[in-house]
Amino acid sequence: MSTQDRCQRRSDAAAEFGRHEQRGDGARVVSLLADGLSMLRDILFTRVHGDVEDLFGSDSMLLPVSSLKSEANTKTEIEIYQIAESTADASAQRYAADDAWYMQWLGRLRLGDAVASPAVAQRLTSYRGKSPDDRRRVFSNQLQRVQPEAVRAPLVMFRLLPLAISIVTSLAYGDHPRAEETRKRQVAWLASIADCHACHGRLMDIGEECPQCGNPIWKYNWLTAD
Repeated sequence: MSTQDRCQRRSDAAAEFGRHEQRGDGARVVSLLADGLSMLRDILFTRVHGDVEDLFGSDSMLLPVSSLKSEANTKTEIEIYQIAESTADASAQRYAADDAWYMQWLGRLRLGDAVASPAVAQRLTSYRGKSPDDRRRVFSNQLQRVQPEAVRAPLVMFRLLPLAISIVTSLAYGDHPRAEETRKRQVAWLASIADCHACHGRLMDIGEECPQCGNPIWKYNWLTAD
């Protein structure tokens, strides 16, 4: 996607947000959501692909074009899960009044016209009404389908990811106390998060990443530290 298309998507999303939610901070909410979810998507792909290849090696039979297609499919699957998880979080915290609108609005921001395709619509629907644990299991299975290397990803990563999406959503809506509380829940799942000498596992601003541990989605060796 070009920079122009990305900017247009954000502009359209901010305008729609303002009209629907009757708020004047649409540009800020959109920018924080978009930046945060893009960062989580890209880091997660590195965790399930790059980190795994570094440790276990790559499939030498995989052609470059197949590798690119696999990356695109994996990132789309991550996006779909992030849209569903952020929608569930926004609903639970009453950040948005209309769940169906929020899911479609965020879907257009993240996936553009592709959100209306039957395949994506079906995938989004498959998450609706499920418990957090069931959504997590569905996502894990789908991720392994499009990126088989993900089977080697530490299971705790799938516990930490929905909480990371929740943190991004809370920060985008200016709910810092809840974001801090959610970080504590992450530390409860992976105590070594707080052991990083660089960031000490602190809640980071959207767009920040710790070069030492990988916070907000920790590197493979940190995910297997406990």
